[in-house]
Amino acid sequence: MRKKKKLAIVTTHIIQYQVPLFKKINQIGIKADVYFASRQGLNSKFKDEGFNKKINWNINLLSGYNYIFSKKEKYHADDWKLSFYNLEQYFKTNKYDAILFFGWSNILYLKTLFLAKKYNIPTILRVETNLNKDLNVLKKFLKNIFLKILFKNIDFFLYIGSLNKKFYKHYNIEDKKLYSAPYFVDNKFFHNKLKKKKNNKINFLFVGKLIDRKDPLFFLRVAKRFKNYKNIYFNLAGSGKLESDCKNFTKQNNLTNINFLGFKNQKELRKIYSKNDFLIITSKYETWGLVINEAMASGLPVIGSRNCGATHDLVKNNTNGYVYKNFNDLTKIILKIIKNKNIKKLKKNALKMIDLYKVDNTILSISKILYKL
Repeated sequence: MRKKKKLAIVTTHIIQYQVPLFKKINQIGIKADVYFASRQGLNSKFKDEGFNKKINWNINLLSGYNYIFSKKEKYHADDWKLSFYNLEQYFKTNKYDAILFFGWSNILYLKTLFLAKKYNIPTILRVETNLNKDLNVLKKFLKNIFLKILFKNIDFFLYIGSLNKKFYKHYNIEDKKLYSAPYFVDNKFFHNKLKKKKNNKINFLFVGKLIDRKDPLFFLRVAKRFKNYKNIYFNLAGSGKLESDCKNFTKQNNLTNINFLGFKNQKELRKIYSKNDFLIITSKYETWGLVINEAMASGLPVIGSRNCGATHDLVKNNTNGYVYKNFNDLTKIILKIIKNKNIKKLKKNALKMIDLYKVDNTILSISKILYKL
């Protein structure tokens, strides 16, 4: 019988997308301890800056795995000064076989790597980053130097998709250090049985923070283009700093085909997906875009641009959704959808595709790493 392995997982705060991994990894005989530097997402004193409010996902995020919160919470989860009080003592005492962590943009993650090197604990990195983000020349130069040094000190890398793998290969990471871990959500949680449409309405959905990078105003401009079409509706689920701007745009243009749904927790969001027909993701830049996973797990085809990492792997044109280049291209796609109205096949194909993106693949790669050591 194989010896039970011990894994430390270090993360900033409670992120609903990470929890299925934490739960599942304990079910396969690996003893994992999850270290949260902040209670944000649960009962933190800090609000989520993107949603512009304190949030409650309304699902049990702390059952099924062992977790430790930092005894001191001084900083917001997005603050570079975020850390974990007395982390060294935990690492020294528990003698882990490996440490999994999720970035390098704060003291928490840099401290984790430093302590791992100090106590000779192998490290596993999982991030979303790709090469598509525009940076000025100086920032790109400094980032390249920093990452080359950083990556030399990391033992294994989990890549979430093709652009993420390309990013690691750009920094000459050896294949033997790279492990496939396709990005996932809890597919079973979001799964909805496909129902026969009872009316001629077509509902297009935006899900996310109402911030500039997500570009909800682009979504509203599309709605404006179709303001005179009957039975075509555009629904926004989310909140954020651009909420008033979005509502003002709607009012100024006298748009009656738009519904503002506000921030929705996971259970509410599951119901919203079931009542819509397509997800439109309008982000100017997304390393991945897990709302695409959520939508497809709910049986929704996705319309997205190549600015989103997930579209490169998940969205197949005319098969389970559409990829658009610009505003005019997107309007042509919607006109095609309105004309054909045959979306049942797209929905079935969306469900088939997302079945390949589940937590089990990541668990398998982590297990391979741990038992290789």
